[in-house]
Amino acid sequence: MNGLASVERRFVLAGALGSLLPLGRAAAQQGTSVLNIATVGEPSSLDPMADTSALLSELLLPMFELLYIFTPSLQFAPVLAAALPDISADGLHYRIPLRTDVRFHDGTLMTADDVVASTKRWINVSPRGRLAARYVTEVNAVDAKTMELVLKQAYAPLLALLAFPNSALVVLPKRLAEQPVPIKEMIGTGPWKYLEHVPDRYLRVVKFEQYASPPGDPNGYAGARQAYFDELRYIPVPNLTTRADGLIAGQYDFADQLTAESYQTLKTAQSVTPGTLTIPNWPIIIFNTKQSTMANPLLRLAAQAAIVPEEMMAATFSDQSLWKLEGSIFPVGTEWYIPNPAGYNQRDPDKARALLKQAGYKGEKIRLLCSPQYDYMIKVGQVAFANLSEVGFNIDLQVMDWATVLQVRTKPDQWEAFVTGEGGETDPSQVNVFNPEYPGWWDSPDKRAVTNDFVTATDQQKRLASWKKLHDLFYSEAPSLKVGEFFSPYGIAKNLTGFSPMPWPAFWNVKRAG
Repeated sequence: MNGLASVERRFVLAGALGSLLPLGRAAAQQGTSVLNIATVGEPSSLDPMADTSALLSELLLPMFELLYIFTPSLQFAPVLAAALPDISADGLHYRIPLRTDVRFHDGTLMTADDVVASTKRWINVSPRGRLAARYVTEVNAVDAKTMELVLKQAYAPLLALLAFPNSALVVLPKRLAEQPVPIKEMIGTGPWKYLEHVPDRYLRVVKFEQYASPPGDPNGYAGARQAYFDELRYIPVPNLTTRADGLIAGQYDFADQLTAESYQTLKTAQSVTPGTLTIPNWPIIIFNTKQSTMANPLLRLAAQAAIVPEEMMAATFSDQSLWKLEGSIFPVGTEWYIPNPAGYNQRDPDKARALLKQAGYKGEKIRLLCSPQYDYMIKVGQVAFANLSEVGFNIDLQVMDWATVLQVRTKPDQWEAFVTGEGGETDPSQVNVFNPEYPGWWDSPDKRAVTNDFVTATDQQKRLASWKKLHDLFYSEAPSLKVGEFFSPYGIAKNLTGFSPMPWPAFWNVKRAG
């Protein structure tokens, strides 16, 4: 599991298996139009609420829908709701009108009972829903087309969480929402419905003929959703080179999480258009603050002083236009942006060594997990290995497929750090590292107090002030290390139109020219 060579052999095999499928841009058979999408790998689960994996969000977007969603400008818009919620002046009552024309993939009409059952499941199952569970006391059906959330205390991020398509509040039929985790049937309300999943081969979804789209002009995830393809086929292609080569060869219509080198190659490909996502992502090294050597904050501060973000980003992205050094958790142009945070990009090995000595570090092994399925993760991990080893850390770099990382990181006795990514959040409450239930389990008295002030403030200026304090704690307690920002490269067949480069690729409104 820990050998890079064996992992890569497995990835090449997966790519070869994918090549056995009847693919290609002219792969429509007997009048069926198919869109072939190369993904980074195989999901660890298909339960839409239980996992925060970005890959899972991408796979489930065609099938499952939320009450709300966000636009490219980070505004909120209704999907299964009929309008934005009516929120009481004290912030304790959210009344949500529901659309009456929505059918599930089993043909039944969606009602408030389905939404209530799904919301209760989300509160109990989802790592993001459990954040809201601390404040929500009641979830009720007012009538067949209206549901209401009752809170014991104002919770400002609630709408943002309802509109976030990751570990999301997707609406399921009541009979499924009330069943144990994971769900046994993949039944949602989206433009496509589940057909079959063959692990390491494909996930197939087919057009739902009874689909009822939300109204409005298309605007990123928001507005009208039209399924122009009869089938979407998601094909796991963990090998980075295979993804790009298959795209150029016409085997795949879309591939993302490409390398900078592949991005440059696509610029000269006649049949492919390269692009980058409009909202930046950021690599991050998460520390196990719960049960590991890195629970010692002095060691985390030592690591913060030791790393060289520029080396990490340059090693990953040879194209300077794809990345930049940035310590703010939210990007420039958002109201959450905080310039030049103290603690970022110190590049101070002497300080790191002094902190190691102060911490009483005696060379305990630091198991750092990373996956080569995401190019930036493996390269950040390799540079982190060099930076941290140089100042005296004993780093055990463990390379494994992403599904295994997702499994191992849930076990606090099996790791000290892992490399992952963030991006696409509309509110700081959605950033994984601030969730005490997310692997890493960052929690401290100061953090709890500031977080409570942040989420319960109804005045935005007070929220911004609390956010600055929480941002400062991120650097002073160093539960994780932000490396920088990058704009994730993707490639899409040149004859496709209508694609919106949102954080998780969605393919409604995408069609072939001509």
